[in-house]
Amino acid sequence: MSTTYLKLALTAFFWGLMFHLAKYTVAFMSPLAIGGWRFLSAGLLLAPLVYWREGLDWTGLRRNVLPLLAMAAVGICGFNIALFYGLHWTSPVNGALIIALSPALTVLLSALLNRDAVSSRQLGGLALGLAGVATVVSHGSLPALLALSFNRGDALVFGAALAWSVYSTIPRRFVRGLAPLQISAATIAGGGLLMSGVAQFATADFYMIPPATVIAAIGVMSVFGSALAYIWWNDGVARIGAARAAMFMNLVPIFAGLIGVALGQPLSGAQLAGTVLVIGGVLLSSNRAAPKPVPLAACPAR
Repeated sequence: MSTTYLKLALTAFFWGLMFHLAKYTVAFMSPLAIGGWRFLSAGLLLAPLVYWREGLDWTGLRRNVLPLLAMAAVGICGFNIALFYGLHWTSPVNGALIIALSPALTVLLSALLNRDAVSSRQLGGLALGLAGVATVVSHGSLPALLALSFNRGDALVFGAALAWSVYSTIPRRFVRGLAPLQISAATIAGGGLLMSGVAQFATADFYMIPPATVIAAIGVMSVFGSALAYIWWNDGVARIGAARAAMFMNLVPIFAGLIGVALGQPLSGAQLAGTVLVIGGVLLSSNRAAPKPVPLAACPAR
């Protein structure tokens, strides 16, 4: 089980790295073109890996085609389009705070769709995680947090947070008899095809050849931020459940900030305090010695 937690933490690290790579690549290409090539490449990498490790389960893929298509459309295509375009119209503070709602939304959806019990430790972990992210994005200033205003970009980022929560909760309820590796390969390849199709009609740079450094950045995003990260994420969801795995999403902005420090950006006291709160929330919610579940009707999210 500790290996599962380590993989989820590394997944959060890879996704934190994606923010820095994406900031670099969008100066040369549109988010749709980047996303299309990123997930198409990841799908091409995963197909032979799946075939070599366990073979392609065509029967299982056909049986689960509808939920897999939904996951590809919502969790790959929809999530990335909503997030990247939402950030065009909103501030990083608003975006990070809204994305931090993903764990809470996942816990709620898991309780509603999968009838997963919500433990008091999970609720405490959610509270600590949200407090930590709020501390980081507001720089420890309550007036800054209260002064946030919301626009269409905020709505898109909220849609991205909801899309990721839906992606994480679909497998347990609707996917039957299909291994996590098969799910990852199918949804990444499907999402890549969908994003590429949209990019060819909506952008003019899908077939443009970017600089070698941009190609390398997209390659890193494909291998680590897509193929490997989605394999580990879906495996983690299968092993410990969507609600508990979702707590690791709170680590994404923390890792993004720490990578910024490694690139020369200073670490503030608010960022350090927020990091401690988020890590504490993940540890609390991941503790297997949890008390009796709290009924959904008694949860604050209700």
